[in-house]
Amino acid sequence: MFQVKKNKLDLNLFLHNQKVLIGFVAMLACLFLGITFPTQNSAQLITKNIFFLILLPGIYIKIFLEKNISDFGFNLRENKVALIWGSGLGLLLLATFFMLIHYSGFRTGYKLSVTAVSNFWFFLFYELIIVNFTVFVNEVFFRGFLFFLLEKEMNYWVILVQAIVYFLMLLFVGAFSWQTVPFILFAITGGILVYKTKSFLYSYFLHIFVIIILDSYIIYLAR
Repeated sequence: MFQVKKNKLDLNLFLHNQKVLIGFVAMLACLFLGITFPTQNSAQLITKNIFFLILLPGIYIKIFLEKNISDFGFNLRENKVALIWGSGLGLLLLATFFMLIHYSGFRTGYKLSVTAVSNFWFFLFYELIIVNFTVFVNEVFFRGFLFFLLEKEMNYWVILVQAIVYFLMLLFVGAFSWQTVPFILFAITGGILVYKTKSFLYSYFLHIFVIIILDSYIIYLAR
């Protein structure tokens, strides 16, 4: 009887690890297709990102993992924890950006659209549509899909792993620059906040707020 139970336990562990491995491969496939699939204009780029980085992971979660999207961070639980940690991480991010702006090459290397700098309405469109979409896709895929695929296996180490995957993705596409520094920092602070709250939505709210403050301050200094 003991041997039967042990064999069953070993089989369940093997199947579980195999499912995690397959999930990681599926994540890499979605990310690779999201990067390399050809597009000809902005509309196709947006559609590609939605399909490969949001819809396909959602389908995989629902059909192959047979789990709810809420189990992968699409929820608003732990409000008090989110408020405490979100406030602290937000202040840390703003302080970091202040230091980068005044004591590094960040201010000259981080470029905003000329139209966004000179036109308030375009600035709103730029922040609430273009930047907002970028932040949301990153949160859904890296702090949602990837994070919760590995969280149970890696515990708090998943914070570092998902940030490293994002960093390597930037290197792969040749996008590592001052322009992407905010998103690299978001990968770290987002990982911490998601680990504490089990929700990528709080990370999304925090980062869109912080980047609007950052861009507004950059424009203020340029005038």
